[in-house]
Amino acid sequence: MARAARRDRYGVARKKKKKNALFAPLAFLLVVVALVFGMGVFFRVQAIEVVGATEYTPEEIIEASGIGEGDNLFFINQASAVSRINARLPLIESARVERSLPNRIVITVEESSAVAYVDWEGLGWILSGSGKLLSSAPVDQLAGLIHVGNLTPVNPEAGALMQVSPADELKLSYLKSILSSIEELGIAADVKELDVSNPANPTFRYLDRFTVRMGSNDNTDYKLRMLLSAVTTMDATEVGTFNLSDGLHVYFTPD
Repeated sequence: MARAARRDRYGVARKKKKKNALFAPLAFLLVVVALVFGMGVFFRVQAIEVVGATEYTPEEIIEASGIGEGDNLFFINQASAVSRINARLPLIESARVERSLPNRIVITVEESSAVAYVDWEGLGWILSGSGKLLSSAPVDQLAGLIHVGNLTPVNPEAGALMQVSPADELKLSYLKSILSSIEELGIAADVKELDVSNPANPTFRYLDRFTVRMGSNDNTDYKLRMLLSAVTTMDATEVGTFNLSDGLHVYFTPD
């Protein structure tokens, strides 16, 4: 009889263990449901703030993002919202969408600046420093921008990065490096006629007095900083050619 009693006790113990094993996932599921329900009820967007916009109104940017008041804060796909902004608003260079608890969304944008243009079917397509196509316009309206020669875009589209033929990929890569550095250094207004026909040695006009030969696609920013430093030592009447090809020195040949 004693042995039977022990079996009973063991049997009861096993039944309790089974009940606990069933209860644990059920409790977890209930907690998850409660959390999801709470997020759906309480974390609703009540305010959307736009930072950094001047070319577009906050309303235009919010509409492009696809985010609206009443949306669930945690179910918003931030990457998709950024993609929609970039696709619909060509003058936006970059965008960031952030949640601000308990009920606010902050959209921070950086707008593109027109730096250069390329020729395409009688029009000039305007480029930002990153190589993004902003819009097109008659060439005679683009006198203040850098003209990029010997590079033709393929199927240009406002808001997209410029695409070129496979044969011109090296030219485009170097062009973006040069334009980015020029924009960062704030000298775009002094640069004219950027020719990338030779991707191993692009050239441009600087201050309407100098031809600048860049050499290969390396240390672009450093080369341009050397150029600016060298120009400060020049007489205001001097004209000629700067050769930056070796990336370490500046060589000047007067005309």
